[in-house]
Amino acid sequence: MMEYFGVITIYATTTALHYLLPAKSVSGYCCDCDSFKPLQYRLNGVFVLFSIIVLYLLLPQKVQTSLYDHYWVNLIAANVIGLSFSTLLFFNGGKEKYARCVTIDQLKDASTIQDADTLKRSWITTFFLGQVWNPRYFGIDIKMLLYLLGAVALQLNILSCVITHLQINNGHASNAIITYTICFTWFVFEYLMGEEVHLYTYDLFAEKMGFKLAWGCLVFYPFFYPIGAYSLVNNTAQYGDISVSLSLCIVGVFVSGWVITRGANMQKFAYRTNPTQKTFLFGLIPQTTIPGTRILCSGWWGVARHFNYSGEIIQALALSLPGLIIGPTIWQRCLPLLYPVYYIVLFVSRQMDDDEVCRRKYGDVCWDQYTKMVPYRILPGVW
Repeated sequence: MMEYFGVITIYATTTALHYLLPAKSVSGYCCDCDSFKPLQYRLNGVFVLFSIIVLYLLLPQKVQTSLYDHYWVNLIAANVIGLSFSTLLFFNGGKEKYARCVTIDQLKDASTIQDADTLKRSWITTFFLGQVWNPRYFGIDIKMLLYLLGAVALQLNILSCVITHLQINNGHASNAIITYTICFTWFVFEYLMGEEVHLYTYDLFAEKMGFKLAWGCLVFYPFFYPIGAYSLVNNTAQYGDISVSLSLCIVGVFVSGWVITRGANMQKFAYRTNPTQKTFLFGLIPQTTIPGTRILCSGWWGVARHFNYSGEIIQALALSLPGLIIGPTIWQRCLPLLYPVYYIVLFVSRQMDDDEVCRRKYGDVCWDQYTKMVPYRILPGVW
């Protein structure tokens, strides 16, 4: 049963380990919207992922390759779980009082806390976008658990592709799949190492828990993100390989994107957790804001209003390159490009939504001042 419904076992085991393993307890950026007390989180994502990988590598090889061999069955199972959980959220959810989740910085200025609009939405819209910000069951924060489930399943999907590739190639791994795996594994582990930073990002305080996030974490994240790996599994010597120098160039592109994304997120995290600190990165970057607001306009945030999105897109582009260069067929070469294209569509729409929310939060005068100072939205010099 396990080799055909691996995703069910993965999600159950990950949830159990998240609940049972020791965790770091931290206060979050988001607050309970009734008591206004900061939400408390248990963070142990790296330990859970490492434990799952060790257990996975001890399994018979037939089971290790089952996520790839039975991709469609596991995808269907993940869809059933995602849809079922989304339905549970829909029927158990209430209605939030405020336009966005209350955060610790808003407690110092109650005027920034906006009531939820009274516009009545259709049940389809409510089902898709959700009704509550940060639901919790049995003491577990559902958003952070879902991100962990998606990350673990994503990593195991990649490992399943690598092990299948090794079987096909008699134990030899191509430079292309090695490059892809190193970059994406770093992406997953580094994301979980920065769980505390993630508590201060858009998803946590600006998006409710509905089908969009539930299905996204349980289905889209683990089964679409590694789309570049599927183009590399059957790549044998007859199709060629990328050189070591090209591998290093791809890693360089990926790292440059990571520096942009992580640098921007860490700068904002540093400001939100210690707003009195005047500089960032060992004093190299001043923490400058628009007067009378908490809008950063220096460092990464002085280059573009959402420069971190540029970094994410660059990383996605780097991850698409191995399959684009040596995919066995035209279709398999084009398939990895869906990943960066998805990020572009996602971040363009998110940037527009976030800018509108910020304009309402800070007012036209302050926001216009910021957009005049930082005219580019995502990509400096382009848009």
